[in-house]
Amino acid sequence: MSKHKHEHGKAPEGMQPENAQTKAQTQENQPFVPESEVQSGAEGHEDSHAEAVNTPEAQLAAAKAEIEVLKAQLSELNDKYLRTLAEQVNFRKRVVKEKEEFQQYAVSTLLSDLIPVLDDFDRSLEAIVQNQNDTTKIIEGIRLIQKRLHDTLSNKYGLSRYEAKGLVFDPHLHEAMFSDQGDVPEPTVTQEFLPGYKLHDRVIRTAKVKVTMPANADGAEPTAQEAQAKREEAAALKEGAKENAKEDVQEDNKEGAPEDNAS
Repeated sequence: MSKHKHEHGKAPEGMQPENAQTKAQTQENQPFVPESEVQSGAEGHEDSHAEAVNTPEAQLAAAKAEIEVLKAQLSELNDKYLRTLAEQVNFRKRVVKEKEEFQQYAVSTLLSDLIPVLDDFDRSLEAIVQNQNDTTKIIEGIRLIQKRLHDTLSNKYGLSRYEAKGLVFDPHLHEAMFSDQGDVPEPTVTQEFLPGYKLHDRVIRTAKVKVTMPANADGAEPTAQEAQAKREEAAALKEGAKENAKEDVQEDNKEGAPEDNAS
């Protein structure tokens, strides 16, 4: 059996020379190609590919693709811009609406506190009609209403009233309606027509007062310059008083206008 395998695995002696000879003849029949020509052929293929890419048709296709990409980016940015713009417009509208509502209802708390005072006035008027001869009760009722209103505005809203008579004139606290000269060392408030009011630490209405200016202490006649300065000061005070009176009249007219229209 081993002899049979040896004979089977060994190639026939007559066939091996024929295969080698056939292979040699095939190689001899193929043309010889130098290595330099093989490399130049590969480079020529790459150049032809580059030339194909640089052709007008290829450049046009690349440009069209780039344009499509840019169009998509532009559309996305435009959408973002429109959304942002819409949000800003809606925000402005919301702020304006909230501001209008705040201005419209800012005094609602104050008015809610003043309504009971109006009710007290209504009851007082009814009591006056029923008891016209009893002035004591009428005065007492009015004083109670005044106290209630003052306490509400003072304790809850910080409104305070300050007196001016006998104090040194302060233009930040007082408005001179009239002036005269007297025995005072410096300009002094000698009469108060209307009291002043403060909201916390801020003056919301100055006191309407009369101011007495100091006269010469030695009784001598004032010099021309002193007399001129006093006249200018008095004129300024009177002019301010006139302007204040005009403003008060205008304010009264404005407050009375809705009532006239309603009537």
